[in-house]
Amino acid sequence: MRTYFVCPAPPCPNGKLHLGHIGGVYLLTDVFVRFQRMAGHRAYHVTGADEHGTYTLVKARKLGRPVDEVAQMHIDEILQCLRALQITPDVFVRTSSAAHKNNALAIFRQLQDAGYVEVRDGVQLYCEHCDEFVADSLAAGNCPACGAPTDSNLCENCGLAVQHATLRNARHTTCGNALKLRPIRHAVLNVPLLAQALDEAITQSAWPEVIRNKECGWLARDAHALPMSRHFNRGVVLDQPEAVAGQTLLTWFEGLWCYDTGIREQCARDGLDAEAVLHDPDTHLLFFMGQDNRFYYTVGVSSALLARGYPIPDNHSIQDFYKLEGEKFSTSRNHALWADEVARELEPSVLRYALARVAKPFGGNDNDFQIDGLIAAAAHLRAWEDALRRNAEGARQVDTSGLSPTLRDITERYARAIEGVRFWDALDAIDAYFEASDLAHESTGAWKAEHVSVFLSLLYPVVPALAIRYGQHFFGAAWQPSLKEFPVQPALPKARVDFPYFSAPVPASFIAAYYERFRPDHAAATMPA
Repeated sequence: MRTYFVCPAPPCPNGKLHLGHIGGVYLLTDVFVRFQRMAGHRAYHVTGADEHGTYTLVKARKLGRPVDEVAQMHIDEILQCLRALQITPDVFVRTSSAAHKNNALAIFRQLQDAGYVEVRDGVQLYCEHCDEFVADSLAAGNCPACGAPTDSNLCENCGLAVQHATLRNARHTTCGNALKLRPIRHAVLNVPLLAQALDEAITQSAWPEVIRNKECGWLARDAHALPMSRHFNRGVVLDQPEAVAGQTLLTWFEGLWCYDTGIREQCARDGLDAEAVLHDPDTHLLFFMGQDNRFYYTVGVSSALLARGYPIPDNHSIQDFYKLEGEKFSTSRNHALWADEVARELEPSVLRYALARVAKPFGGNDNDFQIDGLIAAAAHLRAWEDALRRNAEGARQVDTSGLSPTLRDITERYARAIEGVRFWDALDAIDAYFEASDLAHESTGAWKAEHVSVFLSLLYPVVPALAIRYGQHFFGAAWQPSLKEFPVQPALPKARVDFPYFSAPVPASFIAAYYERFRPDHAAATMPA
Protein backbone atom coordinates (compact mmCIF):
# COMPACT_ATOMS: atom_id res chain seq x y z
CA MET A 1 0.00 0.00 0.00
CA ARG A 2 1.31 3.38 -0.99
CA THR A 3 0.49 6.79 0.49
CA TYR A 4 -0.23 9.74 -1.79
CA PHE A 5 -0.42 13.35 -0.76
CA VAL A 6 -1.96 15.15 -3.71
CA CYS A 7 -1.74 18.90 -3.33
CA PRO A 8 -3.38 21.34 -5.73
CA ALA A 9 -2.22 24.96 -5.61
CA PRO A 10 -4.14 26.83 -2.88
CA PRO A 11 -6.60 29.34 -4.34
CA CYS A 12 -6.37 32.98 -3.36
CA PRO A 13 -9.59 34.05 -1.61
CA ASN A 14 -10.40 37.03 -3.81
CA GLY A 15 -13.36 35.48 -5.63
CA LYS A 16 -15.25 32.32 -6.49
CA LEU A 17 -13.81 29.48 -8.57
CA HIS A 18 -14.68 29.51 -12.25
CA LEU A 19 -14.72 26.44 -14.47
CA GLY A 20 -11.12 27.09 -15.55
CA HIS A 21 -9.91 26.82 -11.96
CA ILE A 22 -11.96 23.67 -11.36
CA GLY A 23 -11.12 21.86 -14.58
CA GLY A 24 -7.40 22.59 -14.70
CA VAL A 25 -6.56 21.91 -11.06
CA TYR A 26 -9.11 20.70 -8.52
CA LEU A 27 -11.07 18.25 -10.67
CA LEU A 28 -7.88 16.56 -11.89
CA THR A 29 -6.71 16.29 -8.29
CA ASP A 30 -10.01 14.65 -7.37
CA VAL A 31 -9.75 12.19 -10.29
CA PHE A 32 -6.21 11.17 -9.26
CA VAL A 33 -7.13 10.73 -5.58
CA ARG A 34 -10.21 8.66 -6.38
CA PHE A 35 -8.17 6.45 -8.70
CA GLN A 36 -5.50 5.76 -6.07
CA ARG A 37 -8.11 4.92 -3.45
CA MET A 38 -9.80 2.60 -5.94
CA ALA A 39 -6.42 0.92 -6.43
CA GLY A 40 -6.21 0.25 -2.68
CA HIS A 41 -3.81 3.01 -1.66
CA ARG A 42 -4.08 5.81 0.89
CA ALA A 43 -4.59 9.08 -0.95
CA TYR A 44 -5.22 12.51 0.53
CA HIS A 45 -6.33 15.72 -1.16
CA VAL A 46 -4.47 18.51 0.66
CA THR A 47 -4.92 22.17 -0.20
CA GLY A 48 -5.89 25.45 1.47
CA ALA A 49 -6.44 29.16 1.00
CA ASP A 50 -3.51 31.46 0.23
CA GLU A 51 -4.75 34.32 2.41
CA HIS A 52 -1.62 36.46 2.46
CA GLY A 53 -1.45 37.32 -1.21
CA THR A 54 -2.08 40.89 -2.24
CA TYR A 55 -5.06 39.89 -4.40
CA THR A 56 -7.28 39.58 -1.35
CA LEU A 57 -6.08 42.96 -0.08
CA VAL A 58 -6.80 44.60 -3.45
CA LYS A 59 -10.30 43.10 -3.44
CA ALA A 60 -10.93 44.29 0.14
CA ARG A 61 -9.83 47.83 -0.76
CA LYS A 62 -12.15 47.79 -3.75
CA LEU A 63 -15.07 46.67 -1.60
CA GLY A 64 -14.14 48.94 1.30
CA ARG A 65 -14.36 46.02 3.75
CA PRO A 66 -11.91 44.45 6.25
CA VAL A 67 -9.54 42.09 4.48
CA ASP A 68 -10.14 39.17 6.88
CA GLU A 69 -13.88 39.49 6.33
CA VAL A 70 -13.42 39.43 2.56
CA ALA A 71 -11.09 36.41 2.81
CA GLN A 72 -13.66 34.47 4.86
CA MET A 73 -16.45 35.34 2.41
CA HIS A 74 -14.49 34.02 -0.55
CA ILE A 75 -13.22 30.92 1.26
CA ASP A 76 -16.83 29.96 1.92
CA GLU A 77 -17.56 30.48 -1.80
CA ILE A 78 -14.49 28.47 -2.86
CA LEU A 79 -15.52 25.49 -0.75
CA GLN A 80 -19.07 25.71 -2.10
CA CYS A 81 -17.75 25.68 -5.68
CA LEU A 82 -15.71 22.56 -4.93
CA ARG A 83 -18.63 20.78 -3.30
CA ALA A 84 -20.87 21.64 -6.26
CA LEU A 85 -18.57 19.50 -8.45
CA GLN A 86 -18.36 16.70 -5.83
CA ILE A 87 -14.82 17.67 -4.79
CA THR A 88 -14.04 17.57 -1.07
CA PRO A 89 -10.45 18.14 0.15
CA ASP A 90 -9.33 16.00 3.08
CA VAL A 91 -7.43 18.95 4.53
CA PHE A 92 -8.06 22.62 3.81
CA VAL A 93 -5.41 24.80 5.44
CA ARG A 94 -6.04 28.42 6.34
CA THR A 95 -2.67 30.12 5.91
CA SER A 96 -3.80 32.71 8.47
CA SER A 97 -4.01 29.99 11.13
CA ALA A 98 -1.52 29.84 13.99
CA ALA A 99 -0.65 26.25 13.05
CA HIS A 100 0.36 27.22 9.53
CA LYS A 101 2.27 30.33 10.59
CA ASN A 102 4.26 28.31 13.13
CA ASN A 103 4.97 25.59 10.57
CA ALA A 104 6.04 28.10 7.92
CA LEU A 105 8.49 29.67 10.38
CA ALA A 106 9.80 26.20 11.26
CA ILE A 107 10.46 25.46 7.59
CA PHE A 108 12.23 28.80 7.18
CA ARG A 109 14.43 28.03 10.21
CA GLN A 110 15.26 24.58 8.82
CA LEU A 111 16.40 26.15 5.55
CA GLN A 112 18.36 28.72 7.50
CA ASP A 113 20.04 26.12 9.69
CA ALA A 114 20.95 24.10 6.60
CA GLY A 115 22.77 27.15 5.20
CA TYR A 116 20.46 27.94 2.29
CA VAL A 117 18.96 31.21 3.54
CA GLU A 118 21.01 34.40 3.30
CA VAL A 119 20.36 38.09 3.89
CA ARG A 120 21.29 40.19 0.89
CA ASP A 121 20.84 43.68 -0.47
CA GLY A 122 17.84 44.05 -2.74
CA VAL A 123 15.18 46.47 -3.92
CA GLN A 124 11.43 46.75 -3.49
CA LEU A 125 8.92 48.93 -5.28
CA TYR A 126 7.62 51.86 -3.22
CA CYS A 127 4.73 54.30 -3.66
CA GLU A 128 5.75 57.77 -2.51
CA HIS A 129 2.18 59.03 -2.86
CA CYS A 130 0.74 56.38 -0.51
CA ASP A 131 3.95 56.05 1.55
CA GLU A 132 4.02 52.25 1.35
CA PHE A 133 6.10 49.42 0.00
CA VAL A 134 4.15 47.37 -2.54
CA ALA A 135 4.32 43.79 -3.72
CA ASP A 136 2.71 41.33 -6.12
CA SER A 137 -0.59 42.63 -7.57
CA LEU A 138 -0.18 46.03 -5.88
CA ALA A 139 2.35 46.85 -8.60
CA ALA A 140 1.35 46.64 -12.27
CA GLY A 141 3.45 47.15 -15.37
CA ASN A 142 4.93 45.18 -18.26
CA CYS A 143 6.92 41.97 -18.31
CA PRO A 144 10.63 42.54 -19.04
CA ALA A 145 10.74 39.35 -21.14
CA CYS A 146 7.62 39.42 -23.31
CA GLY A 147 6.21 42.92 -22.73
CA ALA A 148 2.77 41.65 -21.70
CA PRO A 149 0.85 43.43 -18.93
CA THR A 150 1.74 41.86 -15.60
CA ASP A 151 2.17 42.58 -11.93
CA SER A 152 5.33 42.33 -9.84
CA ASN A 153 4.60 38.69 -9.15
CA LEU A 154 4.56 36.36 -12.13
CA CYS A 155 3.86 36.96 -15.81
CA GLU A 156 0.83 34.90 -16.80
CA ASN A 157 1.76 35.22 -20.46
CA CYS A 158 5.26 33.71 -20.40
CA GLY A 159 5.61 32.36 -16.85
CA LEU A 160 8.52 34.60 -15.82
CA ALA A 161 8.98 35.23 -12.10
CA VAL A 162 9.13 39.02 -12.26
CA GLN A 163 11.74 40.76 -10.12
CA HIS A 164 10.91 44.24 -8.82
CA ALA A 165 14.00 45.73 -10.44
CA THR A 166 12.92 44.52 -13.88
CA LEU A 167 9.20 45.38 -13.98
CA ARG A 168 8.67 48.00 -16.69
CA ASN A 169 6.39 51.03 -16.29
CA ALA A 170 5.62 50.07 -12.70
CA ARG A 171 2.53 51.76 -11.22
CA HIS A 172 0.62 51.37 -7.97
CA THR A 173 -2.69 49.62 -8.62
CA THR A 174 -4.29 51.45 -5.68
CA CYS A 175 -3.56 55.06 -6.66
CA GLY A 176 -2.17 54.74 -10.20
CA ASN A 177 1.04 56.63 -9.48
CA ALA A 178 4.47 55.58 -10.74
CA LEU A 179 6.50 53.43 -8.35
CA LYS A 180 10.11 53.88 -7.34
CA LEU A 181 12.71 51.31 -6.30
CA ARG A 182 14.04 51.52 -2.76
CA PRO A 183 16.96 49.54 -1.37
CA ILE A 184 16.12 46.93 1.26
CA ARG A 185 17.78 44.01 3.00
CA HIS A 186 15.85 40.80 2.50
CA ALA A 187 16.12 37.04 2.97
CA VAL A 188 16.80 34.92 -0.11
CA LEU A 189 16.90 31.21 -0.87
CA ASN A 190 20.32 30.43 -2.35
CA VAL A 191 19.14 28.18 -5.19
CA PRO A 192 22.59 28.07 -6.90
CA LEU A 193 23.92 26.09 -3.92
CA LEU A 194 21.28 23.46 -4.71
CA ALA A 195 21.42 23.71 -8.49
CA GLN A 196 23.48 20.59 -9.22
CA ALA A 197 21.60 18.31 -6.82
CA LEU A 198 18.25 19.73 -7.98
CA ASP A 199 19.18 19.26 -11.64
CA GLU A 200 20.08 15.61 -10.99
CA ALA A 201 16.85 14.98 -9.05
CA ILE A 202 14.68 16.58 -11.75
CA THR A 203 16.50 14.74 -14.55
CA GLN A 204 15.79 11.41 -12.83
CA SER A 205 12.17 12.28 -12.00
CA ALA A 206 8.95 11.17 -13.68
CA TRP A 207 7.96 14.78 -14.39
CA PRO A 208 6.67 15.45 -17.94
CA GLU A 209 9.61 15.90 -20.29
CA VAL A 210 8.68 19.45 -21.25
CA ILE A 211 8.68 20.48 -17.57
CA ARG A 212 11.98 18.72 -16.84
CA ASN A 213 13.60 20.48 -19.78
CA LYS A 214 12.29 23.92 -18.80
CA GLU A 215 13.46 23.72 -15.20
CA CYS A 216 16.82 22.12 -15.95
CA GLY A 217 17.35 24.78 -18.63
CA TRP A 218 16.69 27.53 -16.07
CA LEU A 219 19.09 25.93 -13.60
CA ALA A 220 21.79 25.75 -16.27
CA ARG A 221 21.35 29.28 -17.66
CA ASP A 222 19.80 31.52 -15.04
CA ALA A 223 19.84 29.98 -11.58
CA HIS A 224 19.78 32.76 -9.01
CA ALA A 225 18.72 33.33 -5.42
CA LEU A 226 14.98 33.73 -4.95
CA PRO A 227 13.70 36.52 -2.65
CA MET A 228 11.89 35.07 0.38
CA SER A 229 10.89 38.15 2.39
CA ARG A 230 9.53 41.63 1.74
CA HIS A 231 8.00 44.64 3.48
CA PHE A 232 4.29 43.87 3.64
CA ASN A 233 1.96 44.13 6.59
CA ARG A 234 0.06 40.88 6.03
CA GLY A 235 1.45 37.36 6.34
CA VAL A 236 3.94 35.26 8.29
CA VAL A 237 6.18 37.70 10.15
CA LEU A 238 9.88 36.88 10.55
CA ASP A 239 11.52 37.51 13.91
CA GLN A 240 15.02 36.67 12.71
CA PRO A 241 17.58 37.17 11.25
CA GLU A 242 17.64 40.61 12.84
CA ALA A 243 18.19 42.40 9.51
CA VAL A 244 14.80 41.20 8.21
CA ALA A 245 12.82 41.02 11.45
CA GLY A 246 9.33 42.38 10.87
CA GLN A 247 9.26 41.48 7.18
CA THR A 248 6.84 38.80 5.94
CA LEU A 249 7.58 35.68 3.93
CA LEU A 250 6.60 35.78 0.27
CA THR A 251 3.43 33.80 -0.37
CA TRP A 252 5.29 31.95 -3.14
CA PHE A 253 6.99 30.21 -0.22
CA GLU A 254 4.74 30.22 2.85
CA GLY A 255 1.48 30.10 0.89
CA LEU A 256 2.61 27.06 -1.08
CA TRP A 257 3.93 25.48 2.12
CA CYS A 258 0.33 24.93 3.19
CA TYR A 259 0.78 21.46 1.68
CA ASP A 260 3.34 20.71 4.43
CA THR A 261 1.04 22.03 7.14
CA GLY A 262 -1.80 19.96 5.72
CA ILE A 263 0.25 16.75 5.55
CA ARG A 264 1.26 17.15 9.19
CA GLU A 265 -2.36 17.79 10.14
CA GLN A 266 -3.50 14.64 8.30
CA CYS A 267 -0.76 12.56 9.91
CA ALA A 268 -1.77 13.84 13.35
CA ARG A 269 -5.38 12.82 12.66
CA ASP A 270 -4.21 9.32 11.72
CA GLY A 271 -1.86 9.02 14.68
CA LEU A 272 1.21 8.86 12.41
CA ASP A 273 4.64 10.40 12.70
CA ALA A 274 4.82 12.94 9.88
CA GLU A 275 8.61 12.75 9.55
CA ALA A 276 8.52 8.99 9.17
CA VAL A 277 5.71 9.21 6.63
CA LEU A 278 7.43 11.91 4.56
CA HIS A 279 10.68 9.92 4.44
CA ASP A 280 8.95 6.62 3.65
CA PRO A 281 9.82 5.45 0.10
CA ASP A 282 6.18 4.38 -0.30
CA THR A 283 5.01 7.96 0.23
CA HIS A 284 4.43 9.98 -2.92
CA LEU A 285 3.96 13.74 -3.22
CA LEU A 286 2.30 15.30 -6.26
CA PHE A 287 1.29 18.86 -7.06
CA PHE A 288 -1.50 20.02 -9.38
CA MET A 289 -1.55 23.57 -10.73
CA GLY A 290 -2.14 26.01 -13.53
CA GLN A 291 0.80 27.28 -15.57
CA ASP A 292 1.21 30.42 -13.45
CA ASN A 293 2.33 28.33 -10.47
CA ARG A 294 4.83 26.22 -12.41
CA PHE A 295 8.08 27.99 -11.57
CA TYR A 296 7.69 28.24 -7.82
CA TYR A 297 6.45 24.68 -7.44
CA THR A 298 9.06 23.05 -9.65
CA VAL A 299 11.96 25.20 -8.42
CA GLY A 300 10.93 26.88 -5.14
CA VAL A 301 9.05 24.02 -3.46
CA SER A 302 11.43 21.38 -4.82
CA SER A 303 14.47 23.34 -3.60
CA ALA A 304 12.97 23.74 -0.12
CA LEU A 305 12.24 19.99 0.05
CA LEU A 306 15.69 18.97 -1.16
CA ALA A 307 17.45 21.43 1.15
CA ARG A 308 15.60 19.95 4.14
CA GLY A 309 16.47 16.37 3.27
CA TYR A 310 13.21 15.30 1.59
CA PRO A 311 12.80 13.89 -1.92
CA ILE A 312 11.45 16.22 -4.56
CA PRO A 313 7.83 15.73 -5.74
CA ASP A 314 7.08 12.57 -7.69
CA ASN A 315 5.26 14.50 -10.37
CA HIS A 316 3.48 17.71 -11.33
CA SER A 317 0.21 18.03 -13.20
CA ILE A 318 0.51 21.41 -14.93
CA GLN A 319 -2.21 22.77 -17.16
CA ASP A 320 -2.19 25.72 -19.52
CA PHE A 321 -4.84 28.26 -18.63
CA TYR A 322 -8.29 27.01 -19.54
CA LYS A 323 -9.90 29.25 -22.12
CA LEU A 324 -13.57 30.00 -22.62
CA GLU A 325 -14.49 30.15 -26.32
CA GLY A 326 -10.88 30.85 -27.28
CA GLU A 327 -10.20 33.58 -24.71
CA LYS A 328 -8.71 33.29 -21.24
CA PHE A 329 -11.21 33.16 -18.40
CA SER A 330 -11.40 36.68 -16.98
CA THR A 331 -13.32 37.93 -13.98
CA SER A 332 -12.68 41.59 -14.77
CA ARG A 333 -14.15 41.22 -18.29
CA ASN A 334 -17.01 39.02 -17.05
CA HIS A 335 -15.68 36.30 -19.32
CA ALA A 336 -16.19 33.41 -16.92
CA LEU A 337 -18.60 30.73 -15.75
CA TRP A 338 -18.75 30.20 -12.01
CA ALA A 339 -18.66 26.58 -10.89
CA ASP A 340 -21.45 26.67 -8.30
CA GLU A 341 -23.80 28.58 -10.59
CA VAL A 342 -23.31 26.24 -13.56
CA ALA A 343 -23.67 23.16 -11.34
CA ARG A 344 -27.13 24.36 -10.31
CA GLU A 345 -28.26 24.14 -13.94
CA LEU A 346 -26.28 21.13 -15.20
CA GLU A 347 -25.78 17.60 -13.91
CA PRO A 348 -22.34 17.53 -12.19
CA SER A 349 -21.42 14.26 -13.96
CA VAL A 350 -21.77 15.93 -17.35
CA LEU A 351 -19.82 18.98 -16.19
CA ARG A 352 -17.02 16.88 -14.64
CA TYR A 353 -16.60 14.83 -17.82
CA ALA A 354 -16.70 17.90 -20.07
CA LEU A 355 -14.05 19.70 -17.99
CA ALA A 356 -11.80 16.64 -17.77
CA ARG A 357 -11.95 16.40 -21.58
CA VAL A 358 -10.54 19.92 -21.90
CA ALA A 359 -7.25 18.97 -20.17
CA LYS A 360 -4.26 18.68 -22.52
CA PRO A 361 -0.47 18.27 -22.23
CA PHE A 362 1.26 21.41 -20.94
CA GLY A 363 2.57 23.76 -23.61
CA GLY A 364 -0.07 23.20 -26.28
CA ASN A 365 -2.17 26.16 -25.17
CA ASP A 366 -5.38 24.59 -26.50
CA ASN A 367 -7.38 23.97 -23.31
CA ASP A 368 -10.57 25.52 -24.61
CA PHE A 369 -13.98 25.11 -22.95
CA GLN A 370 -16.82 25.46 -25.45
CA ILE A 371 -20.57 24.86 -25.34
CA ASP A 372 -20.18 22.29 -28.13
CA GLY A 373 -17.92 20.21 -25.90
CA LEU A 374 -20.44 20.41 -23.06
CA ILE A 375 -23.26 19.23 -25.31
CA ALA A 376 -21.04 16.44 -26.66
CA ALA A 377 -20.19 15.37 -23.09
CA ALA A 378 -23.87 14.91 -22.25
CA ALA A 379 -24.36 12.84 -25.41
CA HIS A 380 -21.28 10.74 -24.61
CA LEU A 381 -22.53 9.90 -21.13
CA ARG A 382 -25.99 9.15 -22.53
CA ALA A 383 -24.47 6.58 -24.92
CA TRP A 384 -22.80 4.86 -21.97
CA GLU A 385 -25.95 4.90 -19.87
CA ASP A 386 -28.08 3.61 -22.74
CA ALA A 387 -25.65 0.74 -23.28
CA LEU A 388 -25.55 -0.18 -19.59
CA ARG A 389 -29.35 -0.24 -19.39
CA ARG A 390 -29.82 -2.04 -22.71
CA ASN A 391 -27.37 -4.80 -21.78
CA ALA A 392 -29.03 -5.36 -18.41
CA GLU A 393 -32.53 -5.43 -19.88
CA GLY A 394 -31.52 -7.91 -22.59
CA ALA A 395 -29.68 -10.26 -20.25
CA ARG A 396 -30.76 -13.91 -20.30
CA GLN A 397 -27.68 -15.52 -18.81
CA VAL A 398 -24.42 -14.52 -17.12
CA ASP A 399 -21.15 -14.77 -19.05
CA THR A 400 -18.38 -15.73 -16.60
CA SER A 401 -15.50 -15.72 -19.09
CA GLY A 402 -13.85 -12.66 -17.53
CA LEU A 403 -11.77 -10.02 -19.29
CA SER A 404 -10.07 -10.68 -22.60
CA PRO A 405 -6.35 -9.90 -23.04
CA THR A 406 -7.38 -6.80 -25.04
CA LEU A 407 -9.51 -5.47 -22.20
CA ARG A 408 -6.77 -6.20 -19.67
CA ASP A 409 -4.32 -4.24 -21.81
CA ILE A 410 -6.72 -1.30 -22.00
CA THR A 411 -7.27 -1.21 -18.22
CA GLU A 412 -3.50 -1.28 -17.70
CA ARG A 413 -3.10 1.53 -20.22
CA TYR A 414 -5.76 3.52 -18.35
CA ALA A 415 -3.97 2.97 -15.01
CA ARG A 416 -0.58 4.01 -16.43
CA ALA A 417 -2.12 7.16 -17.89
CA ILE A 418 -3.60 8.32 -14.59
CA GLU A 419 -0.43 7.37 -12.69
CA GLY A 420 1.44 9.57 -15.14
CA VAL A 421 -1.19 12.38 -14.81
CA ARG A 422 -2.04 12.04 -18.51
CA PHE A 423 -5.78 12.33 -18.05
CA TRP A 424 -6.48 12.76 -21.77
CA ASP A 425 -4.97 9.31 -22.42
CA ALA A 426 -7.06 7.79 -19.62
CA LEU A 427 -10.27 9.17 -21.13
CA ASP A 428 -9.30 7.76 -24.52
CA ALA A 429 -8.74 4.38 -22.84
CA ILE A 430 -12.31 4.47 -21.46
CA ASP A 431 -13.65 4.92 -25.00
CA ALA A 432 -11.44 2.09 -26.24
CA TYR A 433 -12.70 -0.20 -23.47
CA PHE A 434 -16.32 0.68 -24.25
CA GLU A 435 -15.87 -0.38 -27.86
CA ALA A 436 -13.75 -3.47 -27.21
CA SER A 437 -16.04 -4.79 -24.47
CA ASP A 438 -19.05 -4.91 -26.83
CA LEU A 439 -21.03 -2.72 -24.44
CA ALA A 440 -21.55 -0.36 -27.35
CA HIS A 441 -23.28 -3.07 -29.39
CA GLU A 442 -26.61 -4.82 -29.17
CA SER A 443 -26.85 -7.32 -26.32
CA THR A 444 -26.59 -11.00 -27.24
CA GLY A 445 -28.49 -11.94 -24.10
CA ALA A 446 -25.32 -12.83 -22.18
CA TRP A 447 -24.57 -10.29 -19.44
CA LYS A 448 -20.82 -9.90 -18.96
CA ALA A 449 -20.79 -8.87 -15.32
CA GLU A 450 -17.05 -8.37 -15.03
CA HIS A 451 -16.98 -6.25 -18.19
CA VAL A 452 -19.65 -4.01 -16.68
CA SER A 453 -18.01 -3.76 -13.26
CA VAL A 454 -14.61 -2.81 -14.69
CA PHE A 455 -16.18 -0.29 -17.07
CA LEU A 456 -17.97 1.41 -14.18
CA SER A 457 -14.68 1.38 -12.25
CA LEU A 458 -12.94 3.14 -15.14
CA LEU A 459 -15.66 5.77 -15.02
CA TYR A 460 -15.61 6.17 -11.25
CA PRO A 461 -12.75 8.70 -10.83
CA VAL A 462 -14.26 10.99 -13.47
CA VAL A 463 -18.02 10.57 -12.85
CA PRO A 464 -18.22 8.99 -9.39
CA ALA A 465 -21.93 9.46 -8.71
CA LEU A 466 -22.89 7.79 -11.98
CA ALA A 467 -20.52 4.84 -11.48
CA ILE A 468 -21.54 4.17 -7.88
CA ARG A 469 -25.26 4.36 -8.64
CA TYR A 470 -25.11 1.87 -11.52
CA GLY A 471 -22.63 -0.36 -9.70
CA GLN A 472 -24.84 -0.65 -6.64
CA HIS A 473 -27.93 -1.18 -8.81
CA PHE A 474 -26.34 -4.06 -10.74
CA PHE A 475 -24.19 -5.64 -8.01
CA GLY A 476 -25.74 -4.57 -4.71
CA ALA A 477 -25.01 -1.94 -2.06
CA ALA A 478 -21.62 -3.47 -1.20
CA TRP A 479 -20.20 -2.88 -4.70
CA GLN A 480 -17.05 -0.77 -4.80
CA PRO A 481 -15.06 0.31 -7.87
CA SER A 482 -11.98 -1.81 -8.55
CA LEU A 483 -9.84 -2.74 -11.53
CA LYS A 484 -8.98 -6.08 -9.96
CA GLU A 485 -10.79 -9.21 -11.02
CA PHE A 486 -13.60 -10.43 -8.81
CA PRO A 487 -15.58 -13.66 -8.71
CA VAL A 488 -18.54 -13.08 -11.02
CA GLN A 489 -21.81 -13.58 -9.21
CA PRO A 490 -24.11 -15.93 -11.13
CA ALA A 491 -27.28 -13.88 -10.55
CA LEU A 492 -28.62 -11.82 -13.41
CA PRO A 493 -28.70 -8.04 -12.85
CA LYS A 494 -31.76 -6.13 -11.79
CA ALA A 495 -32.87 -5.46 -15.36
CA ARG A 496 -35.01 -2.38 -14.84
CA VAL A 497 -33.04 0.73 -13.96
CA ASP A 498 -35.37 2.72 -11.73
CA PHE A 499 -33.44 5.99 -11.38
CA PRO A 500 -33.10 8.98 -13.75
CA TYR A 501 -30.32 9.38 -16.28
CA PHE A 502 -27.22 11.28 -15.14
CA SER A 503 -26.70 12.49 -18.70
CA ALA A 504 -29.50 15.01 -18.83
CA PRO A 505 -29.15 17.16 -21.96
CA VAL A 506 -27.79 20.67 -21.50
CA PRO A 507 -30.92 22.83 -20.97
CA ALA A 508 -31.95 24.95 -23.95
CA SER A 509 -32.20 27.98 -21.66
CA PHE A 510 -28.55 27.51 -20.61
CA ILE A 511 -27.42 27.19 -24.23
CA ALA A 512 -29.34 30.33 -25.23
CA ALA A 513 -27.90 32.37 -22.34
CA TYR A 514 -24.40 31.05 -23.12
CA TYR A 515 -24.66 32.09 -26.77
CA GLU A 516 -25.91 35.52 -25.79
CA ARG A 517 -22.93 36.08 -23.48
CA PHE A 518 -20.08 34.41 -25.36
CA ARG A 519 -21.25 34.05 -28.97
CA PRO A 520 -23.50 37.07 -29.53
CA ASP A 521 -23.15 36.86 -33.33
CA HIS A 522 -24.41 33.29 -33.29
CA ALA A 523 -27.26 34.21 -30.94
CA ALA A 524 -28.35 37.06 -33.22
CA ALA A 525 -28.20 34.83 -36.30
CA THR A 526 -30.42 32.17 -34.76
CA MET A 527 -32.95 34.56 -33.19
CA PRO A 528 -36.43 34.27 -34.77
CA ALA A 529 -37.45 37.20 -36.98
